[in-house]
Amino acid sequence: MRLSRKNIFTTVLGFIFLCFVTSCSFVEDVVVTVISSFSTDNWDGETVSKVYNGSTVQYEIPNTVRTVELTATEAVDIFMVKMNVGTTTIPLNSTRYIVSTTGSGQGFGSLFSSRSAEEENPLMEIDDWENVSGITPSGFIRKDYAPARDFVPPALGSSGSGRSARLASVVSEPMKSTITTDLEVGATKDLWVDVPASTAGAIDTFVNSSKYTKRSATLQAKKGNCYIWVLNDNFTDKTASGDKITQTKAVELAEKFDSMYDLIKEVFGEESDEIISVYGFNDISTACDTGTKVNIVVYDIEDDYTTGQYSGVAGYFWPKDYYIATDTPTSRDDVLPLSNEGKYFYVDSGFLNEYPDMIYSTLAHEFQHMINFGQKTMKSMETATKQSDVVSSSTWSNEMMSMVCEDMIQQHLGISAADSPISRLIFFAQGYYNSGLTDWLLGNDVAYSYAGAYAFGAYLARNYGGTSLIKQIATNKYVDQEAITQALKSNKATSGETFESVFKKYPQALVLNKSPKGVTVPTFNKSVNGIGGAMPKINLFEELIIEGKSYSIKPVLLSPKSTSRVNLRPYGFTLHSVGSLNSAGTVNITFSSPVNENEKIYLLVQPKDGN
Repeated sequence: MRLSRKNIFTTVLGFIFLCFVTSCSFVEDVVVTVISSFSTDNWDGETVSKVYNGSTVQYEIPNTVRTVELTATEAVDIFMVKMNVGTTTIPLNSTRYIVSTTGSGQGFGSLFSSRSAEEENPLMEIDDWENVSGITPSGFIRKDYAPARDFVPPALGSSGSGRSARLASVVSEPMKSTITTDLEVGATKDLWVDVPASTAGAIDTFVNSSKYTKRSATLQAKKGNCYIWVLNDNFTDKTASGDKITQTKAVELAEKFDSMYDLIKEVFGEESDEIISVYGFNDISTACDTGTKVNIVVYDIEDDYTTGQYSGVAGYFWPKDYYIATDTPTSRDDVLPLSNEGKYFYVDSGFLNEYPDMIYSTLAHEFQHMINFGQKTMKSMETATKQSDVVSSSTWSNEMMSMVCEDMIQQHLGISAADSPISRLIFFAQGYYNSGLTDWLLGNDVAYSYAGAYAFGAYLARNYGGTSLIKQIATNKYVDQEAITQALKSNKATSGETFESVFKKYPQALVLNKSPKGVTVPTFNKSVNGIGGAMPKINLFEELIIEGKSYSIKPVLLSPKSTSRVNLRPYGFTLHSVGSLNSAGTVNITFSSPVNENEKIYLLVQPKDGN
């Protein structure tokens, strides 16, 4: 069944913006550190007393505790959070739940309406969910470009290290040497691009059976920092339509990218000006015919354009182009023979015509990926003495940074929420529990991974330093959780924080909408410095208005009962309503037995909503 474009977004209740990745992290669904086989109602645990007086909003419930006697000095709302701080999934029947609540205060009862597990996955039926990265408010289905997503940097050879290191899969050949000139509009070049599987003579080197051949492209626009190449098959000198763009469109694309180029680099760092060969690292300005310019190639990605198309790949960065091309593949997954040799990323011509703001945001997204590859992978390769010295950002952190880059530059680009990653929060709110922060899902669930990565990045930027924090994450020598920890420590205001500590506080920003007097609670509803403009406030507790329609971006609260348990993904969590006290009083909250030491249980308390 294929739903109409008009009804897709309403059915899905979600939005994810496009991303492309340079590495993937897969996590097995197994349990470690088992205390018992499953969670039970009756067990011999402690009873502890907690007093809420407005000075603390989050209480950790140790595994030894069965009952919490919570006394509040005012009317309060009470929530529960279950968090997995491990690298493996905790199955749902191994997670804790609330067995009973008894209140001595007036009116203790259910807080809001919460949903059971059976109601929690409002996914639509479409023909193929594979590689779907999200749905826009207009109903556009965005997809990953799998070859770029699954690229793994070739291993260093055993014959050398650092700048003299050899790449194990690279065929020996003399280092190319060219004299770079400033190319003029009208210059032509043959570029490797994907083509239909039926194309005669196309090279099949990638495991997903994608095929590639060289196609003629013409330089249709240039600015100080970029070249815009358009495949001749996707260019028209008449009126832009379908998958064919005009030179005017190419010029607009160049101007948009050039306007953001230096601004993005101020925060995320420099893209690499070197290229990798069998002899190590070489100056890209003399080794490549396009020098240090960023090449943006416009064509019909995957050759799938149809009239009214609303599904496909909008753009990608593929690190293969940062390698000198080899003559022949050494294995079926060796894509180095397909290198276009230089700084390249790619955008879809049809979507540039139909969704230009989406493509402009994609430029920022893909440029971050290019910078990340240089800042993390290439810098570590350059000094590596063994393979374990080479680091690459995991998919979740790389995608998080690209979406934060879009978020930060939204105001500068003048694009709406519909074309910015803020709209991802609609999808995040409906299904955040389907993907943990540090794992990366494929197939039907990858859209949740994108949404979760953006939400955490938006939270980090708005609460722990804005561009100064993101700059430290992007440019330090670490990756993933450690990059965040070291960035936090580098700033005096956040020096006492770590990835673990800010992750622990994360649910406060998602659940609490009313801070006690004198207590600072993290929030999305805060404007901080961005790139060329402020990052906008995001109020999770108000409707997000997109193109005249209202969407909820408040994360759903699940029932705390055993019937509403779901799997806890690596560094994932679930949010639950517990109840409210309409006046000062006491409530006894009894929990099931613990199973896995990586599951952390917290109670969150705030002054009662409306007081």
